[in-house]
Amino acid sequence: MPAKLRIGSGVSIAVYILFAYAALAKADLVPPLISETFTSITMWVMTAYFALGVLMNGISRSKPERLIMTPTTLVLAGLYLVLSLH
Repeated sequence: MPAKLRIGSGVSIAVYILFAYAALAKADLVPPLISETFTSITMWVMTAYFALGVLMNGISRSKPERLIMTPTTLVLAGLYLVLSLH
């Protein structure tokens, strides 16, 4: 894999780890990120990120992306919304 793609993959992994940790912190399963306020803001940002993902996947020209990723991001947006409201 070219260096730029490896760097992008590494950044993606770090972002997904942040997403998962924030969700676990909001569910009171691990200590909060920096502070509870930071964790709450992070959760709302991720909820918006996944909501935007629903829209972007829904308008994709790729049929598999529309069929698979749109419902996946919709579920994630819903789950993050529930946690954000918690």
